Amino acid sequence: MAEMKVIRYSEQKYYNPVAIVGFPGVGLVGSILTSFVIRELDMEVIAAVTSPEFPPYTLIQNGNPYPPIRVYGCKRENTSEYCGDLIIVTSEIAVRPEHHYDLNETLMGLFKELGIVSVIALEGIAQFEEEKNIFACGSSPASKERINELGIKRLDDGLVRGLTGVMLYEAFYSGMEMVAMLCPANPALPDPRSAARILEPLSKLMPELKIDAEPLYKEAEEIENKIKQQQEYGYSVAPKDIQQLYG
Repeated sequence: MAEMKVIRYSEQKYYNPVAIVGFPGVGLVGSILTSFVIRELDMEVIAAVTSPEFPPYTLIQNGNPYPPIRVYGCKRENTSEYCGDLIIVTSEIAVRPEHHYDLNETLMGLFKELGIVSVIALEGIAQFEEEKNIFACGSSPASKERINELGIKRLDDGLVRGLTGVMLYEAFYSGMEMVAMLCPANPALPDPRSAARILEPLSKLMPELKIDAEPLYKEAEEIENKIKQQQEYGYSVAPKDIQQLYG
């Protein structure tokens, strides 16, 4: 595979930064929520990851073109030993499985440069029946204790797929503190309602994330209304049709 390249847009220094990582997955939960938080906190692009192996897209933001995988940063007013400034990694592209290992290595190297002390990965998992419990697993005793404090159901036995899974065992091996939050979501369509549900436990870690999630619930209603309209006229609803709501 061609080498991944990190582009730095800012040399801003951050205090004990915590990274939140959200990539497209089940229900697009991770990318929906990270994009929402970035908009609400007006975070700036500080870096990006590119590779000739990635789909050839650019995101135009505030008139500037950026790669699909971007890193945002912001200073926080209330910091602690665990929770300092905020870094968010997000993407509109789903990286192929064979690239997860190289992307993990690239991100871990960038995290080290930025002095990141902890990582929170957001992941959607297929929702079965009425299961709505958010699960979480950690890479260290401290992260597992933090899960207990958040009141989330801890996953002690199971399987975590994709980039989040690779990051978890690499964090465990390297000694980095990491929490993966797994939220049940609609596997067939974007699910902003499930993304909104993660905000509550996240806000316990960062007061700035006590953001009004109403826009996400409105997006969920738009999707549900579009589905109902299509069904009333006897049309099938394809995920690509609903995806248009996101740009």
